[in-house]
Amino acid sequence: MKKAIIEGMCCEGCAKDVKFILSNIYGISDINVSLSGGYATFEGFVSKEVISSCLSQEGYRLIDIQKM
Repeated sequence: MKKAIIEGMCCEGCAKDVKFILSNIYGISDINVSLSGGYATFEGFVSKEVISSCLSQEGYRLIDIQKM
């Protein structure tokens, strides 16, 4: 399990948007988004650059990815 710290989520709509974005990246599964915590957890082996690029196209910023 990995934890992606994401900047730019301000409401439930944003959290759903982030979950949708991550679910459309091949190789990522088991996604949970915490709006209050500002992060998403997921399973998978996808580069930080790919995740960052997908999120930034929709106005979100990937701060870091941590192993849990």
